[in-house]
Amino acid sequence: MIRTLAFNKPALHRTSVHSSILRYRSFVLKSSCNQCELQTDVSRRTFSTRNADAKNDRLLVVGSGVAGSAAALIAAETYKIPVTLLFAGSIPQDCNSNWAQGGIIYRNYDPESGDSAASLARDIHRAGAGLCIDQAVQKVSEEGPSRVRELLLTGGPFAKVPFDRKPDGELSLCLEASHAAPRILHYADHTGMIITKHITQAAASHPLITMQPQTLVTDIISEDDICVGVKTFNRESLETDVEFATRGTVLASGGLAGIYQHSTNPAGFNALGSSVALASRAGVATNDLEYVQFHPTSLYIPNEARFLLSEAMRGEGAILRDAAGRAFAKDFHPDGELAPRDIVARGVFEESKKSDSRHNVFLDITHRDSDWLHARFPSIQAHLSQHGLDLAKDQLPVIPAAHYTCGGIASDMSGQTSLKGLFAAGEAARTGLHGGNRLASTSLLEGLVFGASVADFVGSEQGKELHLQSEESLQRLRGNYPGKMPAPESVLVEKAAKRAVQMLGEVRRVMWDSVGLVRTTAGLSAALDSLASIQEEASELHASCPIEETVGLRDAACAGKAVAAAAMANKQSAGAHFINDSEEYSDDEDVIAAR
Repeated sequence: MIRTLAFNKPALHRTSVHSSILRYRSFVLKSSCNQCELQTDVSRRTFSTRNADAKNDRLLVVGSGVAGSAAALIAAETYKIPVTLLFAGSIPQDCNSNWAQGGIIYRNYDPESGDSAASLARDIHRAGAGLCIDQAVQKVSEEGPSRVRELLLTGGPFAKVPFDRKPDGELSLCLEASHAAPRILHYADHTGMIITKHITQAAASHPLITMQPQTLVTDIISEDDICVGVKTFNRESLETDVEFATRGTVLASGGLAGIYQHSTNPAGFNALGSSVALASRAGVATNDLEYVQFHPTSLYIPNEARFLLSEAMRGEGAILRDAAGRAFAKDFHPDGELAPRDIVARGVFEESKKSDSRHNVFLDITHRDSDWLHARFPSIQAHLSQHGLDLAKDQLPVIPAAHYTCGGIASDMSGQTSLKGLFAAGEAARTGLHGGNRLASTSLLEGLVFGASVADFVGSEQGKELHLQSEESLQRLRGNYPGKMPAPESVLVEKAAKRAVQMLGEVRRVMWDSVGLVRTTAGLSAALDSLASIQEEASELHASCPIEETVGLRDAACAGKAVAAAAMANKQSAGAHFINDSEEYSDDEDVIAAR
């Protein structure tokens, strides 16, 4: 089944409780040293667009990963549009794209490989459980190689990434699960890191791109049903402010897998569902939020955060075994370890439940050459070494963990959402590319293709018309919109931060227990009640004390409730969404959909 495009209208890590307090004290000390006086009568402080029209003539991009950087670079270089790139970290590399291990899809031009746009499209549809939107699949399959060359291989104003190459100098392409041909560009096992490093450096070097770090976006600002900017929170000063833009606003701040108790996503704000929460609060359409992908193989070390063991390991021959050493993956699908991720993840989950006394699922690649393994997966080996493990010697204990958001903010082939002037790209967006389950190594490519497409629209004639409409709408806000507001009192910060961290832990527990890999109707119903209660308190807490912890909690609760509601509304198990209201279940339907 191939679906058509449709709109359905409607990440804070366990940060130290003292983080906001320390930033608050640092800010107050700096202010007093400069003999600055905090404005306390904020009711009289308003923003005026007078003398700011030139600043507002810009594109706002929220998120510094591959999608955000691609949008910024194409807008600035191709269309000469000023861009302000807002991101939560202190450096632009602090984003989820940086942590992608496996690689990015390119094209294998060797005729013997059988690779083509049509071949990739078939693989994407197959992995997506028949739920992908063909228009998005064709777009990425056809435009992908040229966008990779333009943004990652050319250099100049863009990036020139030193991907791994063969002895003859040709690009090295590897095979990953559910791919019909070796077509994955890589840089050892930290491809995301090297891509992010080079593309963010290109963005930071561009004269028309302004980088604004330590900035959390808290709300969308709209006028006349047009997005004209965002409200922000500064992580250093703890001040709230507004940023206006008449060229549009792009939400590219990642997904929501960090709202689960066990996640492969890095610590920090980036995977708490901020983009989905921003859209939901603004009444912007989201779609397919029930399809949260769980990676089959995260390293299982008790009482430690989960660590991703790349899909590329299975592509290079790693075998899933039980505690007795039996290879079990083909019990769940004829393709075994190379089956679609959702099927492999549920297979690992089911196998893990067969023993209460000891861990029962392991990833084994010890049959490969030791030197080759350590060179191919250096980052993974470095992490394993901290735990006395070796790729070449040990079977690695694994368990599924929340990994990727297949749904998101509903967007079309130009990244437009249901709100004029608001765009989405990357994991934040639901383009329909992934359907019910993402194919390995499509995430970075989707970010490139759709980030660039957003910029193409903004620079088009339609984009110019929208620019004029946005200017008129922004004028109506002149002189009557709250501007910068000071940091809250320290006594409020300490209390609010502590409570927010506690409640975020509860959100993650509810999501893992009731909105996880295998769901039940009763569990989803209970989760909705719990998340609604948490969301109400989170909103009140944020309103009384807007700090990093309450911003993250409010987003996580909102995004979690949206995922649970989407899962509750969809009674059909497919892809990463699995409803099990009986004691036993089978993946037969998924096997059929994946063939």
